[in-house]
Amino acid sequence: MKALTFKEKQDVLEDLFKKYHRAVLQLKCLEERNFYPAIQFDTVKEKKTYYQDKGSQLNDQLVLKEELEKVIATFEFILDCLSMESKVIIEKEFIERVGKDWWIDYYSRSTYYRLKTRAMEETLFYFSCL
Repeated sequence: MKALTFKEKQDVLEDLFKKYHRAVLQLKCLEERNFYPAIQFDTVKEKKTYYQDKGSQLNDQLVLKEELEKVIATFEFILDCLSMESKVIIEKEFIERVGKDWWIDYYSRSTYYRLKTRAMEETLFYFSCL
């Protein structure tokens, strides 16, 4: 199997961190939603039996919340395992998504791409260990 190119590594990590961002957003939405049943006077109640009852909806939401928390914890664990330079680059490039030229004040072009390549390889290595 041939090694991935720089662009392929970047695409793989972008896809992985899209899942991270999606999990964070879904978890935020779930936390803002009221999990426990409340009395609502202004809603129309359906008498159909094929809709989920409130108990199973609540259970499904709690299971989803636990799964999302596990996904986020996995990403945070991998970030904690990275070296400091790799962590900074991964956070700026894939998590915070700051502007393209954020690195100009810190690194030369060759140093930045060398460190970014190393950071991407290190991150992909930890994901492959899972």
